[in-house]
Amino acid sequence: MRGRQYSSDGTLPERDLHELSDVFAMRLYHKLGTRAYGLTRDDVAEVIRPYIEDLTREDRRVLPWLVWNLLQEGMEMEYSMR
Repeated sequence: MRGRQYSSDGTLPERDLHELSDVFAMRLYHKLGTRAYGLTRDDVAEVIRPYIEDLTREDRRVLPWLVWNLLQEGMEMEYSMR
């Protein structure tokens, strides 16, 4: 059984940050389809802000970047298969 790792400063472990960003990126794509690719990092931050208010400042800063990056990678993959 694997234990959970917690940081002493209250930030989420890196694995949890990546899992959370995966969920946000999938939900945005599910809701918006390919229009999600046109979101800016500020747009992503605004959309997910209500869901991450209880996280540390650093986690709130990092998550929109991670989600935006996943959307950009998804766009590159989708358009390279065409």
